[in-house]
Amino acid sequence: MKGGARVWIKRLTGLSIVLILVFVGTYGESTDRIIEKMNVEENNLLELDGGEEENIELKKIGFYTVVALEDNELLENEIKLIDQEGQEIIGIVPNSIEKMNKRPNSNGELVYVPILIFDVPNNAEYQLINEGNNTLWILDDLKIQSSLISDNMIIISMVSCCFGFPLGMIALIGGLVIWKRKNKPQQKMIIREEIPTTDQLFKQYNSTADDEIPSPFVDLSRIETIETLPLDDDISEENLEIHDEVKEDETFQENDGKWKNWDDGD
Repeated sequence: MKGGARVWIKRLTGLSIVLILVFVGTYGESTDRIIEKMNVEENNLLELDGGEEENIELKKIGFYTVVALEDNELLENEIKLIDQEGQEIIGIVPNSIEKMNKRPNSNGELVYVPILIFDVPNNAEYQLINEGNNTLWILDDLKIQSSLISDNMIIISMVSCCFGFPLGMIALIGGLVIWKRKNKPQQKMIIREEIPTTDQLFKQYNSTADDEIPSPFVDLSRIETIETLPLDDDISEENLEIHDEVKEDETFQENDGKWKNWDDGD
């Protein structure tokens, strides 16, 4: 079991090293490609200065995000999107997590903050109005994400990063566990056998069917001889006492003979 675990640890370690090396080798180029595809200045659908309005073609399958410079943020109510029937399309205000997803400029600096997100109901021409004083940009996030996924260099870099480091951590933890078990002192089991005493040997050698132990190791006074005698009218108490004494003498002589045979080695 331990040998198989060591083999898997070695395999995971080798695989994680290969993936990490791939990530290191592709990191620079993949980062440049990501910045190029996400650069707001080059990948926007429309740039609209403060106080301006302009028509823009939007599709139903698109996912449109309005961004502005971090230092010159616009208010949500200063941006309006009107359809051909004059109805305003209500935008979705990004939550705090989505606002942390800033967009880069041509230098790779994250300076553009999401302001509103629009999901249009139909493929049509819409009017975008900027009632604020600062410039806004509208992006098709779905198109940008598709371009990132279709780039093989970016995918290889992302996969190697996502799997290389976790596999390395798993291999490291597994190696530490195996090393700890290897260096753990093994507990030896000591089996002690007791040497039988003379009493135990004598008892085993002279054991009877009723598991009785003969003299001299058993006190005769504690052995009760139970015998059922027919009680006739002619038997007196004196005769019963004589009968018990005869039985006791016979038992003593029998046990005494056993002990002598045992002591002589018979």
